[in-house]
Amino acid sequence: MNNETKTYLSRAVEILKANITPLIPPAAIGVIFYIPTRSDQQSGSIFFLPVIILFVIMPLIYGQYIEIINNNRKIPYIQIFNTHWFNFFVVSLCLVIPILILLISGAISGLPTFGLSQILSIGIDILSIYILPLVFLLKKRVSCIPLGIKCLLGNFNFSLPLILLAMVPTILHLLNIQPSDAAASSLPFLFLNYVFFVISLVIDFVIFIAAALILKEKLLQL
Repeated sequence: MNNETKTYLSRAVEILKANITPLIPPAAIGVIFYIPTRSDQQSGSIFFLPVIILFVIMPLIYGQYIEIINNNRKIPYIQIFNTHWFNFFVVSLCLVIPILILLISGAISGLPTFGLSQILSIGIDILSIYILPLVFLLKKRVSCIPLGIKCLLGNFNFSLPLILLAMVPTILHLLNIQPSDAAASSLPFLFLNYVFFVISLVIDFVIFIAAALILKEKLLQL
C-alpha cells in the first residue's frame, strides 16, 4: 500500500474513532433491515423504511465529518441539511441512473441483470470515491461528477487502496444471500448480516473521510 495513502486512511480511522457519535444513527437504523419477517409484504415495508431514512440522514453525517475535517467542530444538522442535502440528492440521482436503466431494461426484456447490476454498482462506488466528498467540499452539484472522475483517474495509483477498499461493501452485500427461510430468520444469521452491514458502513465513512482529506490537502488545497 502506498505509504502516503495509508497515512490518510489511518487519519480517517482516527477521526472516525474520535467522533463516533454521528455513526450511531445509521448503525441503529440498520437493525431494522434484520428484523425477522413472516411475509413478503412485511419484508418489503421493513426494507424500504430504513432505506428512505438512511438516504435522508447519510448526507447529514457526511456533512458533519466534512465540518470536523475543515473546522474541527460539529454544527447543527439542520444547517448541514440546508447547505448540502439537495446537492447530495441531485448527484446521487445522477449516479444511480445507469443502474436504474439497467434494472428497468432487464425487467422489460426479461433478461437477468443481477450480476451486471452488481458490477455496475461496484464501478459507481469506485467512481464516487472523490465525487461525494467534492459535493460537500465545494458545495456544488453536477460539476463534481466529472471533476471527481478526473481526480480518480489522474491519481489512480495513489488512490488504489481506496479503490480496493470501496469494493469490500459490495462483496459483503453479496455474502448476504439468504440460504433458506428457516436459516434466514435465525438470530445467528441475522446478526452476521448485521455485522456485515456495520462493517460496510464503517468502510464507507473511512473512504469518505480519507478522500476528503486527500482532496483538501493535496488536490484542491482548500
